[in-house]
Amino acid sequence: MANDNNVRLNRELTHELNRMQAGGTSYRQETALMALKLSRHVSVPESLRDRETARRYVRAAQLNVHEDRVEDVAKMLSMAARRAYSTPETAFSVDMKVQLEEKRNRFKARGLRVKS
Repeated sequence: MANDNNVRLNRELTHELNRMQAGGTSYRQETALMALKLSRHVSVPESLRDRETARRYVRAAQLNVHEDRVEDVAKMLSMAARRAYSTPETAFSVDMKVQLEEKRNRFKARGLRVKS
């Protein structure tokens, strides 16, 4: 593994692979396995949050697969990178949590739907 940052991405992709093995199609299982194998060699895994960067990375790996598979692997890599490297709300400071709650309350007051 290149560094400790890869651990988070590999953990997300391993979780995805396990989830696919429990009930995903063989196509999705193969896609998850390809994404996991490719993730082990990336030097800056946070950069894969951008779908276009992930797409270029998968194409550069020169997999002998159809373009649809390239897109699916890139999508899986970018989604896993977003989950692994995005800051969860629980890690926000108290001030940020207060600001988020105020914003939610303003939306609720206007009758707009808010994700929790």
